[in-house]
Amino acid sequence: MNPDAFVKRRFAFILGGMVAVSAYFQASGVSQLVAHQITRDGEASAPLVMDPVDVPPSDDPPPSAAPILERNPFDSTTGPLVPPPSAAPAGPADLSQLDPYLAPPCDTGRVVLIAMSEDPEWSFAAVESDGGHTALGRRGGEIAGRKVEDIAWDRVWMTSTSGGARCQMQLGKKGGEGGKKEPEPQAAAPAPSRATYRPSSKSDVPPEIASRMQRVSDTEIDIDRSAAEKIFAQPELVTQTSAAIPEMRDNKVVGLKMMVKPGSVLESFGVQSGDIVKSINGIDLTDPQKAMLAYSRMRSDKSLSVVVERDGRPTRLRVNVR
Repeated sequence: MNPDAFVKRRFAFILGGMVAVSAYFQASGVSQLVAHQITRDGEASAPLVMDPVDVPPSDDPPPSAAPILERNPFDSTTGPLVPPPSAAPAGPADLSQLDPYLAPPCDTGRVVLIAMSEDPEWSFAAVESDGGHTALGRRGGEIAGRKVEDIAWDRVWMTSTSGGARCQMQLGKKGGEGGKKEPEPQAAAPAPSRATYRPSSKSDVPPEIASRMQRVSDTEIDIDRSAAEKIFAQPELVTQTSAAIPEMRDNKVVGLKMMVKPGSVLESFGVQSGDIVKSINGIDLTDPQKAMLAYSRMRSDKSLSVVVERDGRPTRLRVNVR
């Protein structure tokens, strides 16, 4: 029989059968949806029990996202997102390492002088050890087995050369003693052979020092050795009444420009505000290392010859230590 003829003769039966099959599947699907809705809205519903499926045992490890995190394919800058196994969990932050002003005081030593400048290369400090030896240092240098970390106008931060914790030394305070100083006995003033230096009413020079200074001329003065030692022992007499700033010309340091308070110790030595100190006892002050050398020798020298530039002309000041 020709298939085309058979289809044409039985077309109505074939179409009816297809409609019946479609209606059956549609009715079956709707009935399942209705039954599911009724079961969910009911007070109790029978749990869906599925027949256990036998899964063959496997030696493969369970899936993990660690390879993706280790590779971090989405960011080539950050790198792996998983910390290395040796990395220990971070403990509480040491605030003394974050804020230098919270650092504990150094257990030994005493800062006797600080020369602070806007240029860190020209800032240096003199630190006296417990044995009485004084050493000079700049930021990054070493003093008495410690590294100078930073210098401020009133303190110095230091760390151990072996990488220890930071400590600080305040100007004039002994390590571990809170800056207590024993009072020094005052000796009677010697009878001057020349006119004694008499400070003005606004003088910041202590009387026990001023009484041992004798003016020779406008540019020369004599001072007793004991009075000079008092000035070295109390550097705040100089640091709190004067400042030295490197004078730059053609990108070169030509000296230290002085800012001097009226009635101060340096003014009594003949130094004036605006003076540019060129040298001390022949040591050129155009380099910070040479400036440190000049200071280290001042305490033992018997006289100081200071060349300054004043109003564009060289002037020599002289301090005789008797």
